[in-house]
Amino acid sequence: MSCQHHCRGASGFTLIELLVVLGILTGFLAMLVQFVDSGVRLFDEGEAGQALADRAEAARIRVERELRAVTADARKLDPGVPDDRFLVQRLGIGLPARVAASDPRAFVLRASVTLPPIVEEQLQGDAMLVAAAIELGADAEPATIAARAAQLQSSSGLRGRGRIMLAQWPLSSDGALLELRIGRFLIDQLIPFDAERSVDPFSVLLPGSAELPSLVLHANTEVLVSDLLYADLQMWSQTTTSWTAQGASGAEEVWDSARGGFLEDPALGPVWRFDRGGQSLADPSDDIHPRALRVTLVVASDESRPKEGLLDDPIEADTTVIALINGDRFPGASDGGFAKIEGEWIRYVERVGDELRGCRRGQRGTRAVPHSASSIVRVGRTVEFTIALPHGKDDWNG
Repeated sequence: MSCQHHCRGASGFTLIELLVVLGILTGFLAMLVQFVDSGVRLFDEGEAGQALADRAEAARIRVERELRAVTADARKLDPGVPDDRFLVQRLGIGLPARVAASDPRAFVLRASVTLPPIVEEQLQGDAMLVAAAIELGADAEPATIAARAAQLQSSSGLRGRGRIMLAQWPLSSDGALLELRIGRFLIDQLIPFDAERSVDPFSVLLPGSAELPSLVLHANTEVLVSDLLYADLQMWSQTTTSWTAQGASGAEEVWDSARGGFLEDPALGPVWRFDRGGQSLADPSDDIHPRALRVTLVVASDESRPKEGLLDDPIEADTTVIALINGDRFPGASDGGFAKIEGEWIRYVERVGDELRGCRRGQRGTRAVPHSASSIVRVGRTVEFTIALPHGKDDWNG
């Protein structure tokens, strides 16, 4: 009896008890894995968000540094086109020779700036090499050209002034990604056009036209900021009361400080209401410059990471409710904002679940077009900043 009693007391777990324990352990492990996965995902998203914020800040610093160098000599009243001309146009992205009315446009800036000595010396060296090559002819030895360029540069002092051009080019085939390029030039520098001709990039009415083709400009510029979804520039005039106001009280989208007829033809882009026509081009007494610049940049997320959003269904040009794949992972604000699908900007009123509702198509100068399912929906990181321009040419009498 005692042996039987002892054996029953030492018996193991029943099958049901083992199953219960295994179920508890499985549930605990599932919760642990979910907790760790959630933590890793949040950490990864935080790292990606910080990396995007850093890239946006770097873009802001680069653009702001260039625009803070914009200058204007308020004392110049001698007849002639001044060196400090400030010109902003709205032209086709990539500066194509022909642009349809429905094609998206972006700002192109040409302005006078202060140049650091090291930058001016480099520009001088490049310009003198070109001048020496033209002077000595195609048969001259490179060493001879370099020696002559050094002679020319030694006789040229530094002026501390130069000019810049900012223009946007497409970076992706779908038009979503852009790059902002910059060209830096001396005040009187010419760009070699072909074997026989050179051109002043600041005297051309339309950059990208036959006078100054896009390929020539591209070769004479370098990337300032890459992987942009959007870049915009607005100017504060004497009548501006708010950056968000409309009409005469709002900011200007185009500008010509010489008021010389570059912005008076509707067929060539937006008309500037302060333009006075070609007779004002060589009259610096009526020149005007903006008081401040407002810059908006939207920097794209890293293309190597998972996409910010994807279309769940195809959409037509008039679709106002857009379905996303897993809208909870979409980084756009739930109370409305901007998103870019391929080359088109949309503005939505709200995100409810997987849907963007109240969509206004073709925003920010783009055109509403159909998009297929699984098209990428981008948001990026937006930075805005204002730059006051230190000069006295912002007041006029008509």
